[in-house]
Amino acid sequence: METEYDILVIGGGPAGATAAMFLAKLGVKSVLLIDKAKFPRDKICGDAQGRRASAIFKELGIYEEYAKLPGQGIYGITISSPSGAVVDLDVEDRKNPAPGFCHRRQVLDNFFYENASKVTEHKVFTVSDVIVEDGVMKGVKGTDENGKPAEIRAKLTLAADGAASVVAQKFGQNKNPSEHFCVATRQYYKGVTGMTDRIEIHMVKDLIPGYFWIFPMGNGEANIGLGMVSKDMQAKKVNLKEATLRAVKENPLFAPRFKNAAPLEDVKAWQLPFASHHRKCYGSGFLLLGDAASLIDPLSGEGYGNAMISGRYAAHVAVEALKLGDFSEKFLQKYDKLLWDEIGPDIKASYRLQTVAKMFPFLIDKLVEKAKKDEKFRHSIEKKLPNMSGKEEMGTSSFLDLLK
Repeated sequence: METEYDILVIGGGPAGATAAMFLAKLGVKSVLLIDKAKFPRDKICGDAQGRRASAIFKELGIYEEYAKLPGQGIYGITISSPSGAVVDLDVEDRKNPAPGFCHRRQVLDNFFYENASKVTEHKVFTVSDVIVEDGVMKGVKGTDENGKPAEIRAKLTLAADGAASVVAQKFGQNKNPSEHFCVATRQYYKGVTGMTDRIEIHMVKDLIPGYFWIFPMGNGEANIGLGMVSKDMQAKKVNLKEATLRAVKENPLFAPRFKNAAPLEDVKAWQLPFASHHRKCYGSGFLLLGDAASLIDPLSGEGYGNAMISGRYAAHVAVEALKLGDFSEKFLQKYDKLLWDEIGPDIKASYRLQTVAKMFPFLIDKLVEKAKKDEKFRHSIEKKLPNMSGKEEMGTSSFLDLLK
């Protein structure tokens, strides 16, 4: 079986669903959205989304429904330093709508996919290979929902098929050095005490610049986990699953809160390609989106908002390419520029702070301790923390200036 479309979108997660919905809004009719999974499906993740995701949900006209999904509105962040100092940072007046949310990806992605499916043709399809003719991607090979071999051809493919992207692998655009790669764990818990409407980031000394998190999910549940740069994890010979269990049982700062809590699953692990390594995310006949383009923030580990941004820009560039009939690598480079003009400053700032945290962990102690004691100083941090405002770039020098 062989079918042909103007645009093929691989992957029904945040990047692919965003692209499909924007293509529909822009009037493109010949679009197919495929995913190897049937929704709802789980996706191992920290489950937090920030301002950028909310902004695009509003652009798509589905924010009100999104905000009502079961989960937790997030109004701030609690940070602990390697020495155990703790400070609460509030990013918004709680009278205003929550600037961020924690939703289970199983719920959130299903909501997103269902909305995309209302405006776009969609199929269950497992991609096994890429069709390339004269150096140009022309579609994919794989199996349909019934396991039958099939080909899908398209003028342009938007590949949002995750960190293990078949398309990125085919064109050799899937490699990140270990210092730009992260391994993280996730485990759902019930009954963790002391949770608020803030996410919690705990800078455990042995894991710097990685961290332990506790994210409130609503209904008395929490998403907890550890994230660590692959290179550092290998150098320190850290087993993240064991470290997660040990933190819950032994860390004096938060272990007491787990005394009567119960895990809802075993510890699960996954890999995150950091955007601090700027991958080439385009080629003749294709664009890479979301994790396939390595768009995870290197400090926070959050990727949902950047994935949605990539979907929006991919859709707009795809429309231009269709109008011009130009699917060349040279033209599609425009997508890379638009994307990185928006996310690049924050990625750069996050990587600088990650580097500072790794080289000078004592500065985190000083920063948190000062923020805890000085209200004016605390408010200045709330404005400067990357990915809270989505606008402020904070380099190494400005970070050090805060400590003066």
